[in-house]
Amino acid sequence: MTRLLASFVLGIVLLMLSHLPAVAQAHPQVTMLNRADQPITTLTDGNLVHFSIEVAGAVKAPVTYSLHLDKASNRLATCRIPSGARTCVTDPVGTLGWYWDENKVMPQGTITVANAGLARWLPVATLDFDLKPRPVVLVHGFGADYTAWLNYLGPSGYLALAGLHGFAVGDGQVAGTMLTGTMLDPTAHTNTIAGNAEVLKQYIANVKALTGAEEVDLVVHSMGGLISRYYIDRLMQGRDVAQVIMLGTPNGGSNCAVMLGALGFYEPAGIQLREDYVRNVFNPQITQQRDIPYYNFAGTPIQDKLFSPCSAVPNDLVVSLDSASDAPVQLEQVPYIHLDLNSSEPLFQQHVLPLLRKSSEDFAKQKAQVTPHVIANNDTVQYSQVYTGVVNSPAGDTKTINIDNDVAVATFGLYDPSRSLTVTVRGASGNVINLAPAANGLTVVSDPESLIYLGYGFNNPNPGPWQVTVLPTSRTPPLGTQYAIVAQYVGGAAIAATLSNHLPGIGDQVVLSATLNLGNQPLALDSAQVVLTRPDGSSQTLPVTQNGAGALATWQPDAVGVYGIDLHMRALLPDGTIAERSTFLALEAFKEAPQIRQ
Repeated sequence: MTRLLASFVLGIVLLMLSHLPAVAQAHPQVTMLNRADQPITTLTDGNLVHFSIEVAGAVKAPVTYSLHLDKASNRLATCRIPSGARTCVTDPVGTLGWYWDENKVMPQGTITVANAGLARWLPVATLDFDLKPRPVVLVHGFGADYTAWLNYLGPSGYLALAGLHGFAVGDGQVAGTMLTGTMLDPTAHTNTIAGNAEVLKQYIANVKALTGAEEVDLVVHSMGGLISRYYIDRLMQGRDVAQVIMLGTPNGGSNCAVMLGALGFYEPAGIQLREDYVRNVFNPQITQQRDIPYYNFAGTPIQDKLFSPCSAVPNDLVVSLDSASDAPVQLEQVPYIHLDLNSSEPLFQQHVLPLLRKSSEDFAKQKAQVTPHVIANNDTVQYSQVYTGVVNSPAGDTKTINIDNDVAVATFGLYDPSRSLTVTVRGASGNVINLAPAANGLTVVSDPESLIYLGYGFNNPNPGPWQVTVLPTSRTPPLGTQYAIVAQYVGGAAIAATLSNHLPGIGDQVVLSATLNLGNQPLALDSAQVVLTRPDGSSQTLPVTQNGAGALATWQPDAVGVYGIDLHMRALLPDGTIAERSTFLALEAFKEAPQIRQ
């Protein structure tokens, strides 16, 4: 029964009450009060309220009233007037989900009061009030700004057309701008996740002050989900988030960001996107969900390894399903690439909007449901080093990338900030390969917010040296452009590396130990190199001790902040091919090592 029908029935019931005995009709006066005990007639969904009941004269015996939202089954609270008194006040009442009833807008509501001492539910008073929806705060991701949400914003945006008011962090509606990297100044330092969470905290506070809302919904894209998780765990004072709707959040990180990092772009945010950082630094610390439901819509259109240049499959091009599920989220797979998740209208209409329209009953049923983390596949994804260069002549720039035996799939990802370069690939046989979408998964992504520009791959590639020549086009800037390229392998050699401490204090010893293995057999190393990226963005090469198949590096952090650790290892195989692998680690140093919650 809808609320409108319930109100009609209630009118009939009240008419009938005029013929009931006086004991059933105390005719109390009911008032809705906000947190400051001020009477209100307009309520924003999610705000905490309480109610006062007053009768004309002091009661001779205690009277208990029950309060209901529209109908008997929606009992909210009770209020007991003691003997000799004429008023009572209820405990606080949560209103989350009141604005929606069976997915329909309910701009008005009715509180009914019944005498709880009667055997039947018979209303004795009503209170009509106006309702407003909760605001929706939109949180952008890595290398983006509020314009990532243009399809959601404005009078013709998705939210306004659904009757909702959207606020995107950085849009100027209220103060607060995050910094996750910009192509206008790519080498400038970004905020950390913690720093951006502080901005989000202030932005949410400003939205609440402007609208009078006490809770907001968060709709977040990509890294915006990590920022939101940090805010809820570390910064939120009292619950002011109703739910978090993630669109492709890498809850287990994404190593696709290492290409930008190799050019010195978007740091330290890029290091904080690494799988090693999110899984071994962020997730062990950020564990409190505060009973807030988390949803994550994970894009999984990429199912074939050949079409995946920098992430395990299935994925949305840059975030794997395994990563998306690596947090206490209610997970759903959707057929969209990463850059479409925050712009697709069908995704909004079919998945996001129904969550924004959850009723109070929906919140009660869904808040405790969590999808357990599952590993989407058992393939060991490995990487080459990240090769960088500058294309400033018609001849382009050539890199030699070695592929060893037993590699089942080799894929290549190219990052080009100008979005203008092309490649020529010469295989180990010496022949130039004509790249094609079907045969090689050739993918070009023109959006500057993407972590890759061009990707391609090969099934069962011939072992040996491959040459990739990066060439300019007519769209390449006259002074040239930088680029970064990385190869991803399934099969062949694999690095096994460990850090002794991902969360050290200043001066604590950190030990990196690693081997390069083929199957279960460690390989004799030709070389091993460790490059450390410090919190200030500077880099240094650490001394490495090689002991046959093992490599060891030891150092002590001397500054607070995020460190990137790139390990590159090389070995000559018995068949004469060269095995080269890199792994991208990270840690965060503190004044004193933090205590991890158990």
